[in-house]
Amino acid sequence: MIIPTEKIYKRFENKYKAINVASLEARKLKDDQVKGLLEGHINPVFEAIRKLIAGKIRYQD
Repeated sequence: MIIPTEKIYKRFENKYKAINVASLEARKLKDDQVKGLLEGHINPVFEAIRKLIAGKIRYQD
């Protein structure tokens, strides 16, 4: 899966904050996979980036 960086930059001005938010979400998704709440075939990193671009992740500065 190739994700254009322009889509991420539209949502975040700071690319480091975007990576931080996506990594925190990926960790949460991985924990959900271990608990059996999320299907095992889903890649947590790509799912977190997809949610980040779609604006489905809530974060606080």
